[in-house]
Amino acid sequence: MALRVGARRSALPQVWGRQGTLARDEAAFGYLLLLPAALLILVLVGVPFLNALWLSFHKKLLGATDAPWIGLQNYATLIADLVFWQAVKNTFVFTVGSIGSKLVIGLLIALVLNEALPMRGLWRSIVMLPYAMPTLVSVLVWKWMYNDVAGVLNYLATTAHVADHQILWLGDPSIAMPAVIAVNVWRGFPFFVITILAGLQTVPQELYDAAKVDGAGVWARFAQVTLPGILPVLAVTTLFSAILTFNDFSIIWILTQGGPGNATNVLATLTYKIAIPGLELGKGVAVSVLMLPILVLMIVFLNRFISRREELA
Repeated sequence: MALRVGARRSALPQVWGRQGTLARDEAAFGYLLLLPAALLILVLVGVPFLNALWLSFHKKLLGATDAPWIGLQNYATLIADLVFWQAVKNTFVFTVGSIGSKLVIGLLIALVLNEALPMRGLWRSIVMLPYAMPTLVSVLVWKWMYNDVAGVLNYLATTAHVADHQILWLGDPSIAMPAVIAVNVWRGFPFFVITILAGLQTVPQELYDAAKVDGAGVWARFAQVTLPGILPVLAVTTLFSAILTFNDFSIIWILTQGGPGNATNVLATLTYKIAIPGLELGKGVAVSVLMLPILVLMIVFLNRFISRREELA
């Protein structure tokens, strides 16, 4: 009996050793599979980022061959510039206004389209049209609609006697930002609709039946069943859309180019103005580098949220 017990004890370290070696081999094989993707990311993301960071410390003019080292002078100039801080303010107003509106509109439409409507598939397809249209085409249509002379919005406003004069939708500093936000919301709310609608499909019908049995009304069922069930989808969609909206350039540039004045000038358009028309490539890159901490914070928060949800699942 003693010999058998001793043999079993001596065999345990061998088994553990084999398991440890197998785990190390699997980990090494996994890292080997990830190596091509890691190298691709390093080349496509790391090299341009390091090059941009290096340029931000130089007085690099577009087309010039020399780029003298100036250290933090580009950053100091930007921080002391009121136009830069106006662009920072406009960026947050544009992002928060767009994301808040898209979230509310997308949630309401998704709740409606989740019900048993006649021709529900057709309505879902129609809702997706703004998201499917090319950005250039749709924004140019909106620019024509905003036109102060021949625009359809001014025609409707004067015909309905809402306004007795032509409204400068893109020329009035107090109206230009809401007008730009409206176009971004029109372009982006279908993304919220389709993701929230997918989240609604995952909420078990049994929970609604149990809530009805308990006497819960429509609002109580939404607050206690629907909202907790789609909260992960809402969080991920909002954060992902916030990252894209924070970097949005095409809509504002096509509509106003940051005007009138600096009323709609955001960090993305400011970067372009400084780097391309202004020829100060190093200073323009510095604006993008200053945007980086905010974007990194949102990306880290998004990744942590997704990882936490995976752990709970």
